[in-house]
Amino acid sequence: MLTPAAQRRSGRPEQHRGGRVFARLWAATASANLGDGLVLALIPLLAVQLTASSGLVAGAKLAHTLPWAVAPLLVGLLVDSMDRRRLIVFFNLSRATALAALLAVLLLGAPPLFVLWFLYLVALCLAVGEAVADIATTAIVPSVVPRHRLEWANSWIRGTESVLNEFVGLPLGGLLIAIGPAWAVGGAGGLYLVAAGAMLMLSGTFRPTDREPSPDTDAAGHGVRSGTGAGQRAGHSGGGGDGDDESNGADETGGRKRHLLTAGLRILWRNRPLRTLTLMSTVMAGCWSAWLAVLVVYTVQGPVGLSPTGYGLLLTALGAGAVIGAALAPRLARTVGVRWILAADVVAGVVMLGTPAVSADVVAIAAATFIGGLGSGLWNVVVISLRQRLIPHGRLGRISGAIRFLGWGGMPVGAALAAGLAELGGPRPVFALSALLTACTLIPLLRILNAPALNAPPQEESPESQGSPESPESPAGEKR
Repeated sequence: MLTPAAQRRSGRPEQHRGGRVFARLWAATASANLGDGLVLALIPLLAVQLTASSGLVAGAKLAHTLPWAVAPLLVGLLVDSMDRRRLIVFFNLSRATALAALLAVLLLGAPPLFVLWFLYLVALCLAVGEAVADIATTAIVPSVVPRHRLEWANSWIRGTESVLNEFVGLPLGGLLIAIGPAWAVGGAGGLYLVAAGAMLMLSGTFRPTDREPSPDTDAAGHGVRSGTGAGQRAGHSGGGGDGDDESNGADETGGRKRHLLTAGLRILWRNRPLRTLTLMSTVMAGCWSAWLAVLVVYTVQGPVGLSPTGYGLLLTALGAGAVIGAALAPRLARTVGVRWILAADVVAGVVMLGTPAVSADVVAIAAATFIGGLGSGLWNVVVISLRQRLIPHGRLGRISGAIRFLGWGGMPVGAALAAGLAELGGPRPVFALSALLTACTLIPLLRILNAPALNAPPQEESPESQGSPESPESPAGEKR
């Protein structure tokens, strides 16, 4: 049996039950992300077949990202209060059901405008399911691997996501769309069913069980109480009858729920490095979303002149770069440091976003896309591992939800702005503006996210501070 140090050196997990559990989690993630890759190709390419309007095509991307602006806080609370395995199963089944409905609409030969609006609705449902599955999977990982193997586990998961989501799923989705959209829709739905089945094989209970305060205790730390105690206190406050007790109890229960829903946001916002990193993510995710919203118009309908299959193959460069970045991340995190990995990702993003603004050459665009994927793969592994180490397990869902709420919440904003700007001036101004805004994120990175801020050890929480969701946390984040 390998010691933990030997396991770290060899890169091989110890062959015990935890390794088998992680293998099943990996299989479920792989199947779902291959389905996500088909969906990433399906939504814009089907929209292009249904309308010639750049704005309406970008609207499909907006629908697919809009839930990230409103859902993550609630999703994070769900992930911290329910069995995470069951959540993933339920929402994978929900995604399969939504795609089955879209398949029926296509097979019945509905009018193109009706299909387009139905596509918007399905895209919303798929995005909600993806939000739940992604946040819950991130929260499960520390339950099935030891802390010293988090980079290894996240490298496997993020690398697999990139391979199957972008490197395999996108070109396969483009090919299936070329054969017939129904094939892509049915294939994605079947993959979500397989992912649900794999999660059902995951043994054990994955409800948070840390020695952390209960929701009532957590709320009590901020003067919000519920239950009998609240009613008794209201009754003693003078002149309060049963009706007053019930009213006060309901108000305080509602306040406790709102408090818990926004607890992750408060932790995040009070920590300057974490807040800075998340706001950088918001800008960059919005720029990526704007780029992707109009890229299909520029490369398929515009001067590049690709086929749907060619569009899918172009985006495999993104997945290839992300795979290599995820594989290199554990070693580079030890040798180069987190700060320079973040800076490299910003530069890579500028190259990727700005190249289509100055060139319609498919080789140049593909090379820039590969560079952008490389930076993204590095970013995701490093910051997710950092967050999993420094955030208490029982709050990982809420804080991850807050990070996604702000970071990924920029995606629908970027898609909406891209739709309007593309209608006025075409795709190239969208690419140029996205590159400029991404370059601006280097300023807070170099001024605020210095090595001491990123490498500071987590502060031990006292029993009193554990009862408060506003206890300071160490920096971490996730961009896309």
